[in-house]
Amino acid sequence: TCKALRHSHTTLITCCLAPLSLQVQPKKATSIEDQPIPPENRGFTYLELKTITNNFERVLGKGGFGTVYYGRLQDGTEVAVKLRARTSAQRIKEFQAEALLLSRVHHRNLVSLIGYCKDNNCLGLVYEFVAQGSLKDHLTDKDGTSRVLNWRERLRIAVDAALGLEYLHEGCTPPIIHRDVKTSNILLSENLVAKIADFGLSKAFLTDDHTHVSTEIIKGTPGYIDPEYHDTFQLNEKSDVYSFGVVLLELITGLPAVLRNPDRGHIVQWVWQRIARGEITDIVDAGLRGEYDTNSVWKVTDTAMKCTMPTASQRPTMIQVVIQLKESLQLMESLQLVVSHERAQNIYVEALELDQTDLVEIARIDMKTTVSGPIVR
Repeated sequence: TCKALRHSHTTLITCCLAPLSLQVQPKKATSIEDQPIPPENRGFTYLELKTITNNFERVLGKGGFGTVYYGRLQDGTEVAVKLRARTSAQRIKEFQAEALLLSRVHHRNLVSLIGYCKDNNCLGLVYEFVAQGSLKDHLTDKDGTSRVLNWRERLRIAVDAALGLEYLHEGCTPPIIHRDVKTSNILLSENLVAKIADFGLSKAFLTDDHTHVSTEIIKGTPGYIDPEYHDTFQLNEKSDVYSFGVVLLELITGLPAVLRNPDRGHIVQWVWQRIARGEITDIVDAGLRGEYDTNSVWKVTDTAMKCTMPTASQRPTMIQVVIQLKESLQLMESLQLVVSHERAQNIYVEALELDQTDLVEIARIDMKTTVSGPIVR
């Protein structure tokens, strides 16, 4: 039931740019993919999905997993329908894993499963619609439709996503490793509440006393893969911590995990090089236009660099990450309170000065009226 730093980064940085799949000799892997989906989750037929999505009219996104469509249930509830063709046994296992995990976890910062479809050649998941798209959409904004997230909003999103991961690692029995934490898998609600999505690659420990999960194939997204997992094929919670550290750096810099320069360098290496040269302000997203608390930004940067240390033992837990991010948010909000108070004081002083000017003018008018008026007899 679900209830320090620079020298070692450069040597292992190329690991996180590794290919997605590397075959090795079989090892004992911990998996929940063959367990049945709990009966309390609603089952949908393919025809029902066709009706819900108005014949798959509106595409929300596409990827290796398949296609996500917008839909609406009979009661008006907005949903997202992830549809994938039953092309391989591996795809079926990933579908089963995601459906099972989403049926087990219940948290404000995780996308909620509404139902699923296993009908003929159709595999589908129906989950809550998250209106503002992915964090990646807001950071890249290729079509110019998304406004730039301010620093406070980015911090709140980071805290939300960290709380979701903390729940998977510490609030579920056995613990769950997401295995594919990245900006495109962090979705934002209408009020910019962050929710972690896409559990197709997730793994759960067999028991609470297991320290890692051994896998036969390295899976994940280039740029986010834990270098230690890449070398050892051993997955643990700190693998998610590494990936989340990369997400934090993206929030700070506005840059993607794998840079688009000719060298296709990695964001961790890029940040370290600038910090080493003393170019601290150069790492902050220019889109923020300097509107941030410096202490808050550097606290998050420090947290991100600790998360992306090359070995798991050097990285913090998600509990520790949440604490650091909440403190960073408090620094930013305290600054905003001070600024708001100063603005209020300025407005009050201006109002007082205006009132005094008006009083003097009124007094002058009264004096003129008294002098020029009729004499009382």
